[in-house]
Formats: sequence, structure tokens, C-alpha cells
Amino acid sequence: SQFIDSVWHSLAWDHTTWLGRPLTSAPTDLVAYQQLIATVRPEWIIETGTADGGRTLFLASICELLGHGQVIAISDPLSAEVPVHPRITYVEGAPEDPDTIARVTGLVGEDPTALVLLGACADRAATQAAFEAYAPLVPVGSYVVVADTIVNGNPVWTGFGAGPAEAVKQILARHGEFYADPEPERFALTFNPGGFLKRTR
Repeated sequence: SQFIDSVWHSLAWDHTTWLGRPLTSAPTDLVAYQQLIATVRPEWIIETGTADGGRTLFLASICELLGHGQVIAISDPLSAEVPVHPRITYVEGAPEDPDTIARVTGLVGEDPTALVLLGACADRAATQAAFEAYAPLVPVGSYVVVADTIVNGNPVWTGFGAGPAEAVKQILARHGEFYADPEPERFALTFNPGGFLKRTR
């Protein structure tokens, strides 16, 4: 955690780009996302916390390279600067809002194969609500990734308040069908420790 804290405070990660677009993910997490997508081959990647769309474009680029998959990017509000890509559909709204959930579930249709990335750096309640909304779309062997579990002193941003890491603890206590998979964290640097939740049943 001292290593993660040092990297965070260096802000080196804040200058990461993908095809010229900035994105605020650790590069090692991007490699982990690519491996999950290539392994699971989801029909849909549901991403929250889209912001300016750098990570969204990365996810769509991996789908394009694989020749498979679409990204549904959810943000509230939606930036006017988000990238346009044939594999990206944008949904504006709070991820946990019933209207947003209805629009997303309408897009993915019956029995979808989804991988979910909760990347909004939201508080505990909003993170849990988003998990409850989209986890049912994730089949056995796929993932709900809860990003930014390092905030609220885990080990950075001590004043954040109960957030993604605290949500993960409650999610795992309530959902025995998911477990925190350590494999995507093997690169030592991750902003999502304990947040790669794999469905096993």
C-alpha cells in the first residue's frame, strides 16, 4: 500500500493517455481490463463514471481488436467531449437511477453476457446500488470491477468517506456468488485492490 500511495501522490498516472485521450487509470489496471475482456469475451461492457471517455475508448478499442463486444458508458452528466466510436453507446444519468437502469437493461436485452466496471469513485451507498442494478447481468466467470477502492485511506484520500472499498465489504458479505479475485492485481500496482469481483455461481 505504501507503493500505491507513492504512485498516487506522484500523479504520474494522471498523465496516462490512450490514442491521445487522457484517462485516470493506473496503466496496470488497463492491462488487467484487457485480459478480463479477452478471457470473458462479454457481449457488453457496462461502464459507470465515464467522465471524458478516455477509459471508455480504451474498452471499445479492445472490443474492436477482438472483433466482439460493445460498451455502454454511463455518466451524469455526460461530457460534450466524449469520443464517438461504433462500439460505444452513451447513457446519461446516475447509474443507480431507475430510468438509467431501465435504459441499460433495454439495450442489453435478454440473457446478456456482461462485464461491469463501476468506475465512478462513488460513495458506499451509490456503489452498492450500482452493483445491485448491474450484477444480475454478469454471468458465471465474468466480473463486476469496483474501481478506486484505494480512496478513504485505503491508502489514499483519507477524507473521502465511506466509498468503494467499504461497499465491496458489504457486497461480499451479502453476495456469496462473488469473490474478490486477486489474479488481476498481480502487477503490484492497482487502484482497485480487492475490487475485481468474479462471479462463481
